[in-house]
Amino acid sequence: MLLPLFVLLPLLAFALLCFLPKHFERSISGIALTSVLFVLLMFAWTLVFWIRGGFVPLSYTGFTLFSSADYVFAVNFYMDAASIVFFGITCLLTILVLLFSKYYMHRDPGFRRFHLTILFFFAGLALVICSGNFEMLFVGWECIGISSFLLISFYRDRYLPTKNSLKVFALYRIADALFIVALWYAHHLFEKNVQFTEFTSLINEHGNSLVILGALFLVVAMIKSAQFPFSYWLPRAMEGPTTSSAIFYGALSVHIGLFLLLRTSPFWEGSTALRALIAILGLLSALIATSITRVQSSAKTQIAYASITQIGIMFIELAAGLHSLVLFHFVSNAFLRTYQLLISPSIVSYLVHYQFYTFVPPAQKIQNGFLGKIRATLFILGLKEWNMDSAMTRLIWQPLKSAGQWLQFLDRMPAALTGVALVVLPAYGAYGANVPHGMVDGVTWVSAILSILLFVRAYANTGTALTCWTQIFFGQIFASVFLSARAGADVHTILFYLTGILAAYLSGVLCLKLLDRTSRLNLMDYHGYMYEHPILGNVFFITCLAMMVFPITPSFIGEEILLRSIPVDHGALVAIFALGYVLSGICVMRLFAKVFFGPHEKTYHEIAYRSS
Repeated sequence: MLLPLFVLLPLLAFALLCFLPKHFERSISGIALTSVLFVLLMFAWTLVFWIRGGFVPLSYTGFTLFSSADYVFAVNFYMDAASIVFFGITCLLTILVLLFSKYYMHRDPGFRRFHLTILFFFAGLALVICSGNFEMLFVGWECIGISSFLLISFYRDRYLPTKNSLKVFALYRIADALFIVALWYAHHLFEKNVQFTEFTSLINEHGNSLVILGALFLVVAMIKSAQFPFSYWLPRAMEGPTTSSAIFYGALSVHIGLFLLLRTSPFWEGSTALRALIAILGLLSALIATSITRVQSSAKTQIAYASITQIGIMFIELAAGLHSLVLFHFVSNAFLRTYQLLISPSIVSYLVHYQFYTFVPPAQKIQNGFLGKIRATLFILGLKEWNMDSAMTRLIWQPLKSAGQWLQFLDRMPAALTGVALVVLPAYGAYGANVPHGMVDGVTWVSAILSILLFVRAYANTGTALTCWTQIFFGQIFASVFLSARAGADVHTILFYLTGILAAYLSGVLCLKLLDRTSRLNLMDYHGYMYEHPILGNVFFITCLAMMVFPITPSFIGEEILLRSIPVDHGALVAIFALGYVLSGICVMRLFAKVFFGPHEKTYHEIAYRSS
């Protein structure tokens, strides 16, 4: 089967581009475009094979990456009608955007970096669309999130792209945490790793028990598809190049939440309440996004909220069971938004010319009646984007930052934390089975609380980068302690989890030391060291991915094993783990952005001002 090549070819092109000089624009564009064209040709052959087979879903069973007594990570691929439509549009639009970018990004200093990120995004999206189980889908899901962060902060010497990339990543991280919780619940519900080919039999066996699983995936899809009240992240994601905005936030990435609902439709289609909730949320998102679109002065922001409106309508269609209509609506919306975003610079130029020479403002009538006040209220709410961003800041991020300020005493406790970790971990690895139950509960909850406190402090830390990096490391250590204690894991599983974390910590310390300014490198401002140390910055970025348990180290599989071993009646511990998962990722990316992104402090080069 050709399905694995859909992911491997763009990754191979990605590896080739890493060794090309930055100024080889023709070779960079040619390799990227050729790889996607080959994928399109293989997809066309697969499409013919699918049609001749009577539209029966295609599946490919590869190899098992890891297996244990109750956990299997298998490399499987699966393609049905939804996958065919989504992947076909992905190939076509990626080719169009790469062709456009060859000229649009010409002589841009980040030309190669842009194509590298697009290829990585394409591979992640192919993995999401063609995956045969939830584990592989989650790996692709994570790849899309990281590539989004990189493309939003593409102009990394500026303040606003860097800040907005962190805002978007924070919401993405919440969706990732809920996804992991859904996988944990599915593991206990089905008592095995779920393959998409088994959905029919699972539905018949479990029935109403799937409602909770469907609700979790609904929230994940709402965040990824920017539905209310998470709609505010989409226009902020437009800080990247126009071509990346077209393929990411106009056409493909923003529709992945919709694809997730299509893939998991057996979990919620049998629940009238969930279907009604999806329809209501879609209608609410469409109405609110429309009211915002009509008062925005930025072309990109208007297109972003217009896309949210259409996705809200797709949610309604999906709730009504009109899957074919949803796919047709997706195709038309994806092409339209891509076209609108690619020509948006020309639209702005034309409208400025029109307004300067021929525009006549309409007569304004002040209405003091009830309808006039309603209209004025909607106008103000639209301008403020219904306060979604400020509400999220006041209700979640600001309280966390305030709580972190009260935990400054943790900055002076690295030695004590080291001693506790070095004693507790080996003890549980060697004697976990013989420890009294009461002591297990005590160590579990103390470790869980310590983990969250360390992450909260790291989130609010404006001191030295090395102190913050150490706090994140010990937060991960204590997270492994409470997961191991509750799961009853042996020393091999604990070491399997800690391998990537420890290697990441040591590598990160070395990178920060090599900057030779760690004593003065505070996290109050952005330092922009990527300008002077691009290689060191790239190494530290990979280190950050390992620290946040991205699927490139053994820690990812170790975390999956430990989490799934937590009994289903310990939901509070899973909630604490999810909170720590969110905070750890945000802290790591915040640290990386503060050190390597933003305006550089030296003035011997062009500086982007804060208002840019």
